[in-house]
Amino acid sequence: MKKILLLLLAAPLLFSCEDYLERTQKSDLDEEQIFGSYQNFTGFIDNLYGKKLVRYIDQANCACLDMGDDVYGSKDFIASQTFPQGNYWWIWTNTWQNMITESSSGGNYGFWNGWEQIRICNQGFKNLHLLVGATDEQVRLIKGQLHFFRAWYHFELARLWGGLPYIDRFLEPSDNMRFPRLSFKETLLRIIDDLNEAAECLPVDWNQTQQGIAAPDAYLGRATRGAALALKARAYLYAASPLTTRIEKGVAEYDPELCEEAAKAAYEVIKLADQGVYKLVEWKDYSKNFINNTTEQRVVYTKEYIWFKLTTARGNSQLVRIGNIHNSQRFEGKGQVTAATQNMVDMYETKKGLPIDDPDSEYDPMNPWADRDPRLLQTILVDGVKWVATSNISPAADAYVQLYSTGGSGAGNGKDMNSGSGSLTGYLIRKYIPYKANKFDKQTANYQFGIPYIRLAEMYLIYAEAINEVCPSPTAVPSWAPLSAVEAVNIVRRRVKLPIDEDVAKPCELYTYGGESLPDVAAKFTADRETFRKRIWNERSVELAYEGHRWYDIRRWYVAHLPEYKIRYKGVFDKQHTYFRKEVVCNGVFDQKHYWLPFKRTDVQQYEGFTQNPGWN
Repeated sequence: MKKILLLLLAAPLLFSCEDYLERTQKSDLDEEQIFGSYQNFTGFIDNLYGKKLVRYIDQANCACLDMGDDVYGSKDFIASQTFPQGNYWWIWTNTWQNMITESSSGGNYGFWNGWEQIRICNQGFKNLHLLVGATDEQVRLIKGQLHFFRAWYHFELARLWGGLPYIDRFLEPSDNMRFPRLSFKETLLRIIDDLNEAAECLPVDWNQTQQGIAAPDAYLGRATRGAALALKARAYLYAASPLTTRIEKGVAEYDPELCEEAAKAAYEVIKLADQGVYKLVEWKDYSKNFINNTTEQRVVYTKEYIWFKLTTARGNSQLVRIGNIHNSQRFEGKGQVTAATQNMVDMYETKKGLPIDDPDSEYDPMNPWADRDPRLLQTILVDGVKWVATSNISPAADAYVQLYSTGGSGAGNGKDMNSGSGSLTGYLIRKYIPYKANKFDKQTANYQFGIPYIRLAEMYLIYAEAINEVCPSPTAVPSWAPLSAVEAVNIVRRRVKLPIDEDVAKPCELYTYGGESLPDVAAKFTADRETFRKRIWNERSVELAYEGHRWYDIRRWYVAHLPEYKIRYKGVFDKQHTYFRKEVVCNGVFDQKHYWLPFKRTDVQQYEGFTQNPGWN
């Protein structure tokens, strides 16, 4: 840890633009100039929104934290294969592209670089006294962003490595840097302290501050009161979850007191939505949460977004980046595919609103992707979809997704399956790839993709998961809010509309959706807390699929070590779809040590108080 902190002390000042950075490094600006005015101080803070703010879907080898039982990768150098196999040392040995620890030398930044950003926050606090001529509101805006980002980076680090030292002051070379590790719960509570301060200081809407109302999207991506409350809800939920309680008390169960705090924070954001600050987008616009292939908007953004990284990049370079990981090489990929597992496909209910193993679900095992929760075909690309619109393709069969298999390698496999450049599971992920954005149709000039860090749907699901552990039944409401756990989940489900002309061979962009919604959670699942808990878990996995949640969730629920969460399955079916079955594609490795990532060995050898995570030598 001493080396870590010394590295942070050596980190240069970074600012909102390259010219400003260059001048600062040449000492053309002193501290009084940098921090002396609101405008310049804001320039200093703007770096916190820059390229070191890790996009969850950016690096080719570890996109949207695809490491859980919902994915399996086609190559042994990408996270979606190395993590299921238990090789966590990959984060320190893969120096090319991984969003966990990659250094700036590769042009990308990993979560480990968050220590540098924490230092920037503390440097801002240290020099806040130099700010002159600023209004009270301007001081609050500066402080709010510093508190928020210090919490954000500690949170990202802690949920990967567990309890950490909480660095809340600017460190000088003469300071004692032998900081002991806090527990995971203690770290989260310190994060929440910062978020409480952030929520007090930050505005609900930057356009309503006294800084002047500019273009409608001028403040997109700025941290807000809603973002601070939403992250607070998430941090409380992690603190209340079975993994944390097991660490603290030896029993893997929810902490009801912390659950209530998580629910209250989530409900504060829901109230902002009731006031029109946020909203669940209509089903017809659902994909706009993740992709944009038109000229209608400048960035990927909807009113469902609460906290996100702003990006304006467009075009084929964007598609190639996502194609590296989610697409078959035939369409735009690079032959290193992270694909959806049969585990994930099986989580989607039927249009009756029931799990596929429910006798009343009307699930057809010989037509397994039809009449399912519409989010399935919005999220996962299945065999036989006509994925290329142009007729200028030969043979004509190549316009269709080919993920069929004889059950093994060799002749008979579809061109997108098990070929060294396609899927190993019988599925592809399509959530971030719109129809016609491929090398045949070439409609890529306006293509953008993005992933929100936090969106409103998660707040309803955090509220549901947390309040379910507090109230006497899933249908009961607390004294302070008129919303039950069941109703919170149903709000998310009712947004989903059923198609009136479903054809599994067509892209879902060509469907017509009626006014009928996915049914509410069936009454048979809402009678008791334990039964409904599993439906909440399932709803999170489906609604937030491939947005960087599943791997964290199965860990915080303390289930990742169980066989049903370790084994990855693939779908096996022939070209004519005369049979469907699932087979093991990976007997995953997940022991107790895999609940946390290992620290670099040289770091934990610095002093006795900074210990390695259990099981890692």
